[in-house]
Amino acid sequence: MKSGKFQLPDPQECAILLLLLARSGGNEAKEITRFRLSEITLKRLWLRTRITEDLLRDVQEWLARAGWAIFYAGGVYAMVRVDVVENWVRLSSKRLAGELAKVETGNFDFEKFAHLIARDQDDSDD
Repeated sequence: MKSGKFQLPDPQECAILLLLLARSGGNEAKEITRFRLSEITLKRLWLRTRITEDLLRDVQEWLARAGWAIFYAGGVYAMVRVDVVENWVRLSSKRLAGELAKVETGNFDFEKFAHLIARDQDDSDD
């Protein structure tokens, strides 16, 4: 146990706090395997004014030991149990062998597929 002097939680302690939060959100009927967190929640949980890449990377390492992954996902952070991810559909680059051959030779038309990275215009709130 540390002294009563104020101290920021280190990355291992930040991971423990996140795991406690994950455990507190579940119930006996259903275990939580994924959830999202706002940046403000992480700041409060970890007693930080900002979340640095270094801190997040170190916390990721500790969470991996516990079977969890945390990542930034479009405005929020997400946590997911690794064993759940292992059951997801797996995609291989072999599916794009023809396209990748064209990329290597400079003959792939990226412009034709630029719409894939554009936000869906139907999602607007107008």
